[in-house]
Amino acid sequence: MEIAKRFSHEELVFSYGVDAACLLPWQGVNVPFEGAYCIARPHSKSLEHINLPNDEQEIFICISGEASVVIGDASFDAKPGDLFFVPRNTLHYVENTADEPFHYYAIWWNGQGASQFLERHRDLGASLEKA
Repeated sequence: MEIAKRFSHEELVFSYGVDAACLLPWQGVNVPFEGAYCIARPHSKSLEHINLPNDEQEIFICISGEASVVIGDASFDAKPGDLFFVPRNTLHYVENTADEPFHYYAIWWNGQGASQFLERHRDLGASLEKA
């Protein structure tokens, strides 16, 4: 099992209005969430959206640069080290009005992903008991 996953700029794909690389999950690692390294280009805005499925929630972890994170009716100044929680069924987006890129990591989860995680976890435990 691979225990380290390295970020590579070659993995970036333009999606939801930002450059993003999905880093979670990866083969052999069982987690109940997914994640992506994201870069909001200078003077850009990510896609305004509500996560689907409708029980999906999300966290943004700010890495470098500055931007505005809009969640519902609230706008927040985002700086390195800040965390933002996006509740289910809430419109949200990132707006970078600065001259530098804004880097952040997004982690999202929902009930289906959690159920699949638990099923894989039980299956792994059962296979270990047989060994």
